[in-house]
Amino acid sequence: MNDFQNIKNQWQQHKTPAANHNIHKIIEKSQGLKRKQTITKVVLGITVLILISFFVYVSAYKNTRAFWGLGLMIGCLCIRIIIEYASGLKKESFKLHQSMLALNEQLVHYYKARKIIHYLWTPLLFATYIFGFVLLLPIFKEQLSSGFYTYILISAILTFIALATLIGFQVRKELKIIKSLQ
Repeated sequence: MNDFQNIKNQWQQHKTPAANHNIHKIIEKSQGLKRKQTITKVVLGITVLILISFFVYVSAYKNTRAFWGLGLMIGCLCIRIIIEYASGLKKESFKLHQSMLALNEQLVHYYKARKIIHYLWTPLLFATYIFGFVLLLPIFKEQLSSGFYTYILISAILTFIALATLIGFQVRKELKIIKSLQ
């Protein structure tokens, strides 16, 4: 009988891991991802507004090359915003009061979709955006002084390299967080 009491006492003294701590970490990481996705949507939205304003200001609809260049740039950003909103809505539609297995399955599908967004759609849209900008270069060269054209060309190259690096860094960071949540 002593053995049973001994085991019972040891069991009662055994500390269980704090599950709430892990839940709070998951919620915190998930909210961090949501905040970053919101920032992305806001920045992209502001960029779209600036490009639309520039489109109207330079009357791009009168020049086919300018129309296509700015149109591709604006279109790429709008598609990206739509993808981000759709992704956010999909995640918000998860029913939190369901079995853990069903919720986990939904999260796995969601994160697979995020990987497709990051590995397929982001590079494709970024390349199309750059192509739209390249379409504008002959117009810039024709309309601007050679010094200002050179400035635009060099600053665009540096900006695109910086953006590609930043996007790559942010994608890796989000995928690392997503992996830790699975």
